[in-house]
Amino acid sequence: MATKQYKQLGCLDVDPKAGCAFQVRAETEAEVLQLGAMHAKACHKMESLPPEMAAKVTAAIKTVTVTV
Repeated sequence: MATKQYKQLGCLDVDPKAGCAFQVRAETEAEVLQLGAMHAKACHKMESLPPEMAAKVTAAIKTVTVTV
């Protein structure tokens, strides 16, 4: 089987106390950020991210290897 690397972001990685188990994987960091922003707007009612939260989100993105 082959493996592929993805970027991954989860709400619990950004704020473990929030209790939101949302997690997303995508091929690029830009895609992960876009999907994360859509989730933040829809589920957490955040129209925009304050700079300190944006820094936490970016820092929480991991590279994961997935068997495909």
